[in-house]
Amino acid sequence: MTEEKQKITEGVRVIRWRMAHEELRFRDELRNIPRWLISVAVALFVIGQVVAQIVYRYTPHRQERLIEIMGVAAGMALFLGLLLLFFGYIYRDAKRRGMNAPLWTLLAIFVPYLIGAIIYFLMREPLPYNCPQCGATVTARFNFCPSCKYNLRPACPQCKHEVGAQDKYCAYCAYELPSGA
Repeated sequence: MTEEKQKITEGVRVIRWRMAHEELRFRDELRNIPRWLISVAVALFVIGQVVAQIVYRYTPHRQERLIEIMGVAAGMALFLGLLLLFFGYIYRDAKRRGMNAPLWTLLAIFVPYLIGAIIYFLMREPLPYNCPQCGATVTARFNFCPSCKYNLRPACPQCKHEVGAQDKYCAYCAYELPSGA
């Protein structure tokens, strides 16, 4: 039971760290989608419109249904294009976070009703960052920098709860922390 509790505590700690340190902006996240994939999505939309025009031209009983045909073609092409962009984002985001990008992308594609994508967004790793002392790339799960042994997660010497680097006193036991906790 203690291992399960420890895993939950670690998960909560990572979520808190992510909320405090990751500043994700929608515009910056859109830049993560590959340019070639955006071009493919636009081309897919244009091809859908051309196919709709061809179907309309060679339909024997037109009866002024061009708007309906174009709407259906546009909707289908738009849906497929957005799905492509979404899965492309998942691939690039997983790669950026040091996760197994092909595996997570396949999971998002093949698990029905986008449940795989929801699982990805719930389970994804925090973004790596640079060590404040030496600049080496570390993840949010590290307690110490593997290059310089810098304490990335200072803890109170008395109660062992995590404290901030600028804290003067522990918020849990009021222990006076040495300068530069």
